[in-house]
Amino acid sequence: MKVLLLSFFWWPIMSQLTPVQMQRKMGIGINLGNTLEAPMEGMWAPKAKEQLFAQFRQKNFSCVRIPIRWERHMLDKLPYTVNQTFFRRIHEVVDWSLSRDLVTIINTHHDTWFEKEFPESLPKFKSLWKQIANEFASKNELLLFEIYNEPHIFTAKNLNQMNSEILPIIRQSNPTRIVIFGGLSWMNPRWILKNPDTIQFPSNDTQIMLEVHNYDPWGYAGGKKPTIHDWGSDNDISTLNNWMHHISVWSKAKNVPIFYGEFGCTKEQEKGRYDWYAQHAADIKHYGFAAAVWADHHEFAMINRTTFTWDMKMLNALGK
Repeated sequence: MKVLLLSFFWWPIMSQLTPVQMQRKMGIGINLGNTLEAPMEGMWAPKAKEQLFAQFRQKNFSCVRIPIRWERHMLDKLPYTVNQTFFRRIHEVVDWSLSRDLVTIINTHHDTWFEKEFPESLPKFKSLWKQIANEFASKNELLLFEIYNEPHIFTAKNLNQMNSEILPIIRQSNPTRIVIFGGLSWMNPRWILKNPDTIQFPSNDTQIMLEVHNYDPWGYAGGKKPTIHDWGSDNDISTLNNWMHHISVWSKAKNVPIFYGEFGCTKEQEKGRYDWYAQHAADIKHYGFAAAVWADHHEFAMINRTTFTWDMKMLNALGK
């Protein structure tokens, strides 16, 4: 009995991937965008199907970020219970991903009630994360938890308070699972570079990554009606290389690996769009970041989710 107990505790400790090792495994992945973070699944894109995850694996994506909006699937008053039917759906989708050895990220996405009503909303948010952490505690280490997508209303004090209160809740049931923090200004890396010491990372917990998002220049890449119509000049490339270099320097100094969780360029662009993706992919690989390209069913579509046909030029640009 003592030998069995020793084996049980020893094996997970020895096999647990560090964030740096996980970062290498993740490589360049993809988002399941506009699906489970829609007000109701199916409103913004076709409902998720297992075949889609088979396609992700077939095209050599190695991680999948699954944005999730919880607001409409939980009680608004105590005890803030999450609907079990919704939990079962999330389990199903997560298992489609994990069963294909895809690193899988789940989060709270478009749950802006939390920021807008903070700090009164904190008990509800803490309850939500306690339920998420308990519900998925048995999943393998390839499931990562991203605390909150794109904070942009918070102050830095609010952000640090959120992380300091949610991380211990997660650790109660998931002591070694990798947890992902993000900065302000919609997780833009420039906020980190302007405020390099603002986010408070725990001194006794190294299973942390930092997520950044970028659609720059927004007038070219981000909107439905672009105001910039070309990309690829020496200055464009230098600007991209510059922030990636400096965020890499920051990452090494802090010992916090980078997950580039969203990047994308609208299909409204005709000139330079594939070059934009190719340069991003080249820099992501150069700096060793983990990443997930933003992919939805509209302006940032990479695959038709009805016919399962791909934009092959996009795959080539990403090196897939």
